[in-house]
Amino acid sequence: MKRLASLLLALMLALSLAACGEGGLNLNPGGGKSDKKDGYIGDTLSTYWFDFTVDDAYSCAQYGDYTADTGNKLVVATITLKNTYSESVPMWGDDFAILWDADDGVAPALPAGISEEQFPDEYSLGINQTKTGTAVYEVPEDVKDFAIGFQEISEDTDNPENLDGIEGETYFVSFTPEEK
Repeated sequence: MKRLASLLLALMLALSLAACGEGGLNLNPGGGKSDKKDGYIGDTLSTYWFDFTVDDAYSCAQYGDYTADTGNKLVVATITLKNTYSESVPMWGDDFAILWDADDGVAPALPAGISEEQFPDEYSLGINQTKTGTAVYEVPEDVKDFAIGFQEISEDTDNPENLDGIEGETYFVSFTPEEK
């Protein structure tokens, strides 16, 4: 009996050490969702419903037939989404806003129709589906640093009159776009 207990203890110790790496004990060796809320171009952030990556971003004066107003420029970002939820997720073209000033610099993506690469104004991201598209933003031409943000908003099933929903986590990808 003592020998069996010693063997079980040795086996438990070996298994627990197998999950150790340079950073110490890994309590989630199989992976799972990241709880990272801020990132940079190329980082994948995990929301409640999907993972998203801002693949690249650049600024320009004109995109397709759309020209920025005087004093503005366009920022074009390529974003990849992957549904990690157990149901289709309703999405909108302005789900990802661009931010540039701590006080009031924020703008939604321009409506679809500028190019075929843009996300539609409304679409559904199916179970385990991956979708890549562009978001086009019009911003002041003198600003050089930006963040693309996404905020989780859930339906308030306890209070149907609350049309604003329930705010969840907010995610930001910070970048300086290349100029084209």
